[in-house]
Amino acid sequence: MTEFSLIQSAEAQLMSLLALAYPKINQKDYQWIQEFREENDELYHGVVEPHFTLVFPVFNQRPETFIEEIKRRAADHSRIEFAIRCAVMEKDAFTPYWHVFLVPDEGYSKILKLHDSLYSGKLADELRMDLPFIPHIGIGNSIEQWTCKELVDQINYSDMEIKGTIEEINVAEYHEERVETMEKIKLSP
Repeated sequence: MTEFSLIQSAEAQLMSLLALAYPKINQKDYQWIQEFREENDELYHGVVEPHFTLVFPVFNQRPETFIEEIKRRAADHSRIEFAIRCAVMEKDAFTPYWHVFLVPDEGYSKILKLHDSLYSGKLADELRMDLPFIPHIGIGNSIEQWTCKELVDQINYSDMEIKGTIEEINVAEYHEERVETMEKIKLSP
């Protein structure tokens, strides 16, 4: 599943709730990601900071209920260290776009387990079983698949390595092409 694919539907005008993890990375890596996104991320650069999406847009939950559920499910999880050394591309299931993702080598399973935990309980019915979850930071998109393939190759033939941590979950709302944090939930140290 891609960044905010569901928002591309007719529900785009509604407010949705998300759970995002804004990674703690060094300034040089952050700047590289943002410069890359400025050139290659026409859909989300300027809408949301670089992030891992942990819960994709949910439209039928009350904010208070959603926040409490994320708090409950996150309580057993601790901070996650990760290292990213590659990029992959994926076709969006809902739009004509292809996406370029930075995918962690290290920390992958912990992010996956956090995602799965958040989708248990009250959010279980929101999980898209027909789409695999790949922990990622989205950095580019295009309707031209070969454009994305060239971007992925460019990254993968470099010695790129981004190390960082996920220390909190940001419960956010997406409305009118803006993502705003409603509450930050710290993961245990």
